[in-house]
Amino acid sequence: MAMPHTLKNKSVLAGFFLLVVTAIGTWGYYLLGYLEHGSPLWSLGDCFYMTVITLTTVGFGEILDLANVAGARLFTIFILLSGLGLAAYFVSTLTAFLVEGELTNVFWRKKMAQQIRKLSGHIIVCGVGRIGCSIMEELQRTNTSFVVIDPDEQRIRRLQVQLGDFPAVLGDATHAGDLEEAMVATAMGVISTLGDDKDNLCVVVTCRQLNPTLRIISSCKDAEFAGKLELIGAEVVMPNAIGGLRIASQMLRPQVVRYLDLMLRDKKCPVRIADVTLSEGSNLLGEPLSAINFDDFGPLLVMAIIRKDNPSPLYNPQRSVGLLEGDTLVVQTDIDSLERFRRLHA
Repeated sequence: MAMPHTLKNKSVLAGFFLLVVTAIGTWGYYLLGYLEHGSPLWSLGDCFYMTVITLTTVGFGEILDLANVAGARLFTIFILLSGLGLAAYFVSTLTAFLVEGELTNVFWRKKMAQQIRKLSGHIIVCGVGRIGCSIMEELQRTNTSFVVIDPDEQRIRRLQVQLGDFPAVLGDATHAGDLEEAMVATAMGVISTLGDDKDNLCVVVTCRQLNPTLRIISSCKDAEFAGKLELIGAEVVMPNAIGGLRIASQMLRPQVVRYLDLMLRDKKCPVRIADVTLSEGSNLLGEPLSAINFDDFGPLLVMAIIRKDNPSPLYNPQRSVGLLEGDTLVVQTDIDSLERFRRLHA
């Protein structure tokens, strides 16, 4: 990630030029003495000391006999004028770096990096605009681990105060280095909600190169880009189209929309609709649906079963329906029961 022109960078740059002036002063005095006498008149240590007390204006007096060396005092004036400003600038930027929060930012970035390195099976959210914020809120409510990538540090800090602490990468999600910093290699999925479809396309392509098996979901404004995103393996969501369908549904089926909103948007409502896929090691394989002890999982309701080889859902399945590897159960339950069900049976 390309670093911005921060106080830290300015302090380092000022310090570098201050060292350059010190080196010029040291060797300048040495060469002036050599040219005057045809042999070294002063040692490098004395020349360095003279340069330092000149730059710092300590005022201990000249330890070198400059009066008898042509041009030595003019050279001292040059060193004094060029170095004094650099020294003052270096001290001021270093003080600002320590006092105005830049040092805190360094520690903050290290803290974020440490949190991210511990993650696996998480979701990477690219962009924290309006859509990204809503996604983060839902991921937090469902206790799902996630990492945010966004270039705006103030926006990330503000959201961390609003939503609670979460790991974040301060950078550009279209850059492979920032995705790698977010541990894309071990992530479960990526959600790209950048404002430009071209940027979302770049994120999807980069993620697919870094992790070919990654599940990727991207927002999209232009239908022209939707096909390109799907072509490289991304699931596409078009907020404008969904917004239109939502408005129509609100008019035609107001109570259904209200019911779904309670589960999907109301922070106080613990019930969610979720999907649970039965893996190869599930203890429910070959068993009927009735093998699930529904009383152990609170208000668990199996609304549909989606077979791996048949995208058409089996709605309101009978308790006698057998369960197969790869079956996805669409369930309605509370978050705690959902997590326990996944641990025991997924």
